[in-house]
Amino acid sequence: MYYLLTESFKEHHKELVKIILKAVPTDKIYLLGSTLMTRRTETIFMMDAPSCRYVGHYYILVLVKDKTNCRTTQDVIENKCKNSIPTTAIVLYTNQFNEWLNEGKQFAITVNRLAVELSLAGEEIIPIKTPEPKLQNENIESILDEGMNMVTEFLVGAELYFAREQNKMCAFMLHQAAEHALHTILKIKAGLYLNTHNIDKLLRYCSMVSYKIPEIFAMDKERNERLIHMLNNAYIHARYKEDYSVGKNDLVTINEKVKELKNLIFGIFN
Repeated sequence: MYYLLTESFKEHHKELVKIILKAVPTDKIYLLGSTLMTRRTETIFMMDAPSCRYVGHYYILVLVKDKTNCRTTQDVIENKCKNSIPTTAIVLYTNQFNEWLNEGKQFAITVNRLAVELSLAGEEIIPIKTPEPKLQNENIESILDEGMNMVTEFLVGAELYFAREQNKMCAFMLHQAAEHALHTILKIKAGLYLNTHNIDKLLRYCSMVSYKIPEIFAMDKERNERLIHMLNNAYIHARYKEDYSVGKNDLVTINEKVKELKNLIFGIFN
C-alpha cells in the first residue's frame, strides 16, 4: 500500500483530513489500505493503449474522543467523501483502541505495526513507531466453529421459510446468515468485531481482508445495490414492516451469494 505515498495521494490526504476534522474532533487517522483500479481501452484502432491505474477507494481508521457518536460520525465521513474520495471509515474511541493495543489485540497490533498515520496538519505522512505488547493468541478455532454453526443454522431456516413461501422471514434468515459469515471472516482475519447489522458496511470491511468478497456480489451495479439494499432491509423490515416484499427469484440469488460467503470461510481457513 505504500505506493500511495506519492504527490497525488498527498492531495487526497489533505482533503481526507480536512473532511474528517470538519466532522469531528480527531486524535488520529490511520490509512488502512485502498482499492487499486485499472482502466484500459483497446479497440481495432488502438491496440497499444497504456493502462491507467488509480485508487478507487480508501479504507481509514479514525480515533476520536469518548462521548462521540461513532456510527453517526462514520456515516458523516463516508457521505462527505463519497463524491470526491470514496472511503470506508472505521471510527473508534481512542481509549478503546489503546486498551486493545495494551491487551495485544490483533486489530490494534496490526494497525500499530503496519498502518500509515496521516498527519492532522496535512503536511506529511508519518510512519508509526510505537512500542507494542505481544500479540494475544485468539481462539480462532472457537470463533470459526461458532460462526459456521450460526451461518449453517440460519441457512437451514431460510430454506424452510422458502419452502413454506414465507418470503419475508426467508430474507431475514438470509440476512442473519450473511451477517454472521461476514463477522466471522472479519474477526478471524482482522481481529475486529464491529457492532453493526449493515451488510453493505460488513462487505466493505471484509473487502480489506479478502479480495474475493467484492466478487461474490459482482454483477451489474444497479442489481447489486438493489439486492444488498433488500438484504439490509430484511433485518428490520421483514419482521416489522407490512409492505416489505421480496420475490422468489431474488431470494434464490441472495441465497446463492450467502452460500458463497460460507464457502469462502472454508477457503480462507482450511
